[in-house]
Amino acid sequence: MSENNKKLLISTRKLKKYFPVKKGVNLKAVNDVSLKIYEGEKFGVVGESGCGKSTLGRVILQLYPQTSGSCVYYGKSIQELNPKYIQKEINHLKAYQSNAIKYYQDSLNLDNKAKALNDKRKELDPDGSSNDAKKYDKISREIAKIEFDSKELKKNASRQLREGSRTVGSLILCENIEEIAHLFTLAEQEVEKAHECLVKYKDVKNKFDENNVTIHQKINISQWILEIEEKDAKEPSDENKQRLHDLKQIKKRVENVNIDQLTNENNELELELKKLSDKIQKHHEIEMSYCDKAFSFRGKNILNITERTMDPAYQKKLDDNYETGLNLNKLTKEEMRVIRSDMQMIFQDPAASLDPRQTVGKAIEEALAINTDMKPQLRREKTMDLLGKVGLKREHYYSYPHALSGGQKQRVGIARAIALEPSFIILDEAVSALDVSVQAQILQLLNNLSQEKNLTYFFITHDLGVVKHFCDRIMVMYLGNVCEMASSDELFHHTLHPYTQSLLDAVPRLRVDETKKLEDDVLQGEVPSPINPPNGCPFHTRCKKCMTVCQHKRPELMEVFPNHFVACHLFNKEN
Repeated sequence: MSENNKKLLISTRKLKKYFPVKKGVNLKAVNDVSLKIYEGEKFGVVGESGCGKSTLGRVILQLYPQTSGSCVYYGKSIQELNPKYIQKEINHLKAYQSNAIKYYQDSLNLDNKAKALNDKRKELDPDGSSNDAKKYDKISREIAKIEFDSKELKKNASRQLREGSRTVGSLILCENIEEIAHLFTLAEQEVEKAHECLVKYKDVKNKFDENNVTIHQKINISQWILEIEEKDAKEPSDENKQRLHDLKQIKKRVENVNIDQLTNENNELELELKKLSDKIQKHHEIEMSYCDKAFSFRGKNILNITERTMDPAYQKKLDDNYETGLNLNKLTKEEMRVIRSDMQMIFQDPAASLDPRQTVGKAIEEALAINTDMKPQLRREKTMDLLGKVGLKREHYYSYPHALSGGQKQRVGIARAIALEPSFIILDEAVSALDVSVQAQILQLLNNLSQEKNLTYFFITHDLGVVKHFCDRIMVMYLGNVCEMASSDELFHHTLHPYTQSLLDAVPRLRVDETKKLEDDVLQGEVPSPINPPNGCPFHTRCKKCMTVCQHKRPELMEVFPNHFVACHLFNKEN
């Protein structure tokens, strides 16, 4: 399937994460990372230790606040969350435009001042008298400062337009910005109404599901008790006794339940769900009509704000900035808490990620207790079902982590991650601490869950063998930068970047090529410090194919072949 036919889930644009070390000094952990992750794909990230893989994952989850750039999530609609920042951005559109005009006009005034000073400097002879030479140097310093300030003002003007374009695209350039903002405000009001309906829909759906669970328990509880009693008679255990006690409590609770009454109630709830669904669709249609009316201004009455605003290519670039998803960095803590259930993480050490004083069942159930309104019996039943999905038995609900093997602990971690039915999961070295045979079982489980639940994985690893067979696309990182990005087959069979090739050469092989010396394959030198990264290409200090341009100019990530991106001057035709 081509990328055009896939549904975008996460998009980052020039994402940066710098950690302050001391005043004026930063550790550049992630630097200008732009990528797109599609729904249902397994996206692998590889590189040496310290290259920024795990930091990138945590920044995407907003566990670390990003320094700059954007991270947009498309897995939840704007109607579902109704974030506050959108209306704030709409209200600020006029200010973005006015600020851009002011910054650019100020830069032009400085340019005129620099021009006047330059004309004055031409009248002086730098090789003449000492007085002329001093005046010449003084004016030169003034011109340099003015030119620097002018460039910064032009950058600020571009930043204002870029920020405004996140909300309205190239409409930020239109003279009718106030009318456009009004139309987007009306659309946002429809979003709020749709959100209210969605909240009601969720409450009704929870009641509907709760009734279904109660009916299911009423029908099957006697059979469940009989099975546990027979099992306990053959193999007595504390877990069986605890399970039997819980089942008898459920039987006591559902003893007087009228199945016909609950069924009739659910039939009424279904009708209510249908009405709410129709209302939501109606509000969405009205919202889109306001947006369509606003976008009818596209390309009309464009203001000459900067020298680029009349350029169709620049207008298209601003339109590409338009965000239809949720900008995670702009969400409040409460709004981000709602998103958390959609974006989960599985950690490297399964033992360290579990509380030794908490049973497996309680560890999984805790996520449901914190993030949902499920009643205890519904949470317990959901947890039992999750244990079965990850290949554990129902009686493991009562086990403590120390009683489980490494593979079983990781299965618990997986069950906890999928408990809230997320769409995106970051696997941070999730199988590296496991034996090879157990790794294969966990990877097979993850693959099955991905197909069953349409999960998207962000798979962080050092193991190229694992990533080759498990992931659909792979991104190679070095010193916080993206070196290469392509499909798994393409990356391994048509390697482009010298760093990627050096990683592949380092993989142990059964047969050794005797014609090649060992030092030919081994990557020489140390990884530079991210506090003081080298100028130009970050890899040029260790690259055997380094050119002069690599030492002073940083390569851009470019598409050399279809969907095969590389940041290397070797593939730039200009070089």
